[in-house]
Amino acid sequence: MSEILKTVNISKKFNSFETALKEVSLTFKSGMFHVILGQSGSGKSTLINIMSSLLKPTSGKIFYGEEEITNLSKKERLILRHEKFSNIFQEYFLLSELTVKENIELGKSAQDKNISYEEIMQHLDIVHLDKRFPYELSGGQRQRAAIARAIIKNPDVLFCDEATGALDEENSKKIVSYLKEINKKYGTTIIFSTHNIKISKMADRIITMKDGAVISDIQNRTPTLVQDIDWGI
Repeated sequence: MSEILKTVNISKKFNSFETALKEVSLTFKSGMFHVILGQSGSGKSTLINIMSSLLKPTSGKIFYGEEEITNLSKKERLILRHEKFSNIFQEYFLLSELTVKENIELGKSAQDKNISYEEIMQHLDIVHLDKRFPYELSGGQRQRAAIARAIIKNPDVLFCDEATGALDEENSKKIVSYLKEINKKYGTTIIFSTHNIKISKMADRIITMKDGAVISDIQNRTPTLVQDIDWGI
């Protein structure tokens, strides 16, 4: 597997009193399901936002493939996110005035690599929701619509920041199962931040963070199958 993303000594200070990241260096291989595990305040969300070009680091470098993307212009970062990266957040960020179908189609790329709308809807089991509006959906259904919008452009890297944080255990289980299927079917590199140890067990790699630093990095592990995890439901 080739390297798709790399951080070199990434630090982030929001002010003189708050250091969110402390010289974090990580390399991510393509096609893998990576989990960044840590409690609130560990720096995992800041790292996700920096790697996906939503936030600039105070110091250090970021590489996408062989290209350094640390100091791209605002326009260049927008293009990168539109064509190569996708983000899924704890909040769904669906537009209330648009139907599920219209929200999902907003995610399409200008490049000719989009996954068909019908395939995604069937894969995520939301075909029956296509004409509904976000307020008519449950939390789990909204998150599936947000996932569909994120993956329709077939991104190289899918960043998930506490993507199941607002869901109950049953819906969390379903969402992670969908993401694992997407990872396998399309070869999408997934970087998933979470505080949930159960979710981390399904990853190919577990990076654990605390106080803005990486404290462990377990690679080349055999993921636990979703049906073998005791979700405590």
